[in-house]
Amino acid sequence: MTWEKKRVLVTVTAYPEKSKKYGQVVCTIGLTEEGEWIRLYPVPFNVFSGPQKLRKYDWIEVDCKRAEEKLSRKESYRIRDGSLKIVDRSLSLGKIRGRVDWNERNRLLLSHVAPSLEYLKAKFDEDRTSIGLIKPAEVLEFYKKGDLQVYQDPKVFQQSLFGTKIPEIR
Repeated sequence: MTWEKKRVLVTVTAYPEKSKKYGQVVCTIGLTEEGEWIRLYPVPFNVFSGPQKLRKYDWIEVDCKRAEEKLSRKESYRIRDGSLKIVDRSLSLGKIRGRVDWNERNRLLLSHVAPSLEYLKAKFDEDRTSIGLIKPAEVLEFYKKGDLQVYQDPKVFQQSLFGTKIPEIR
């Protein structure tokens, strides 16, 4: 499989994790210029810090190829180290400066809203589709407990699903 250049609108970034093979990395999801969902991994964690950090709704260009993974998710791509370039910040920097272009964001994303969770489950069973966008019919409650805390060492608070400490990766 050969590397291909893709232009991607970043829409989701997962919490960083420490990989034995790649170091501190993040899984990132977005829409390609062609309107297809894509999962990019491994994205180096350092691109999310500093004055030129990668933000949601940045357009990026990246060299990537289909990932060979156990889960066989059709949207998964591995990125070539050092190939990520931010090419357009018009939909992300507006958020910081108070002028978000919601019409353009909506134009790009709302046509990809899935009709239901059941539809997404059927798509997964059919062709391993593993990314989807759901628009809630109604928001019943919303809670905010406080500002997000950024920890220098994620092991300080990271636990497994069952409340036990996660063993350190060496």
